[in-house]
Amino acid sequence: MNKIFDHSKARIAAAGVVAAILLILTGLAVKADGLTVWKLALGILISLLLGLTVAVRMQAESFLVPETLMILALGLVAFMFDTFGGVLFGKFINLFAKKKINPMIGAAGISAFPMSSRVIAKMAKDEDPYNFILMQAAGANVAGQVASVIAGGIILALVGPLV
Repeated sequence: MNKIFDHSKARIAAAGVVAAILLILTGLAVKADGLTVWKLALGILISLLLGLTVAVRMQAESFLVPETLMILALGLVAFMFDTFGGVLFGKFINLFAKKKINPMIGAAGISAFPMSSRVIAKMAKDEDPYNFILMQAAGANVAGQVASVIAGGIILALVGPLV
């Protein structure tokens, strides 16, 4: 049977056009209304969808095993040591520096960008309302990310031949 027009391809094209029109209209609504409500709604929606897609694929028998819990515990310990070590290193630098730095910046070296730098900046501002260290904390944070990538590459280079 010779078909002149394939309806299945038309349906797929129509669905793509409808999605594109909806995205354009949403963009126009965001531009007209401002970003505050839309950013919040989009953030909640994306978090919900990501959580659902991960949760659907995750089975308790394969996730709640001692190895996974050990990885989570080691990550928490590493996070604590990184924060504590950063503050101590900031205090160590202040022993020899002519111009003192805020040791809280050392705690922003965690590569959980950009949250750790924001938390450190907020803590510093709560302590002293005229203390603005967000840019310095973000710089230390980016340096922590670069150091994490370099450390990961070194570990892969060393462990790769053994595996």
